[in-house]
Amino acid sequence: MKKCKLALLILMLVLTALPAGAQESEASLQLSIHRDFGFGMGSRIQGRFTLQVTGPEDLVRVEFLIDEQVVGVDSEPPFRFSFSTSNYQLGDHNISAIGFTTTGEELSSAVRTLMFVSAEEGWRAAMGIAVPMVVGVIVLILAASLGTMLIGRSRGAPRVGEYGMAGGAVCPRCELPYRRHFISPNMLVGKLERCPHCGKWAVVRRAKAVELAAAEARWVADANRGTLELESEEDHLQRLIEESRYER
Repeated sequence: MKKCKLALLILMLVLTALPAGAQESEASLQLSIHRDFGFGMGSRIQGRFTLQVTGPEDLVRVEFLIDEQVVGVDSEPPFRFSFSTSNYQLGDHNISAIGFTTTGEELSSAVRTLMFVSAEEGWRAAMGIAVPMVVGVIVLILAASLGTMLIGRSRGAPRVGEYGMAGGAVCPRCELPYRRHFISPNMLVGKLERCPHCGKWAVVRRAKAVELAAAEARWVADANRGTLELESEEDHLQRLIEESRYER
């Protein structure tokens, strides 16, 4: 009988402890850090940042702490505090928050340790990321430009009305239509293309249907008059080779 009473007592203690643990987990504060301006990579930061806390609905006040010292208080949601790393010494700093509910309950967030670095170190780290990205973009543009020269250019201009997925363009020099290539580098305002009619390189946008129709009419008219001469990529290279012989 005594053993049964002891077992029931232990069971009641376990059951009553579980809801308390769940309430404590639900009432915990969530501290997040957002970069306003500056550098941030992993735990290394430099510049201006904003701390933000989310918690239970009855949260009425939040104190923000850096190295266990209160540096800001917010009594209205969203609970935020902004700071600049330049106002603190370089090195590791512990960031946390304490919240208070309407019932007077005190809640704490997890402590986050961040390293405040100098502006020079942040700049060097940012350049270490940006320079390889810029070089990679340049390489892609050059590769795409070379691809547009080697793929689909050796047969001259496309047929009238056949422009593919990237649409057609009108050459700003000879005003004749041609197909834009899907792999051509995108320069924001248009694609970098070489006109198969006159050989001019230009950044051309996707032409409207009415513009293409007018350019096609010029193309057909020139072809009927016999004034339109299309030079393929192979003919263009061969002509350059022959001309170079006479320049020696």
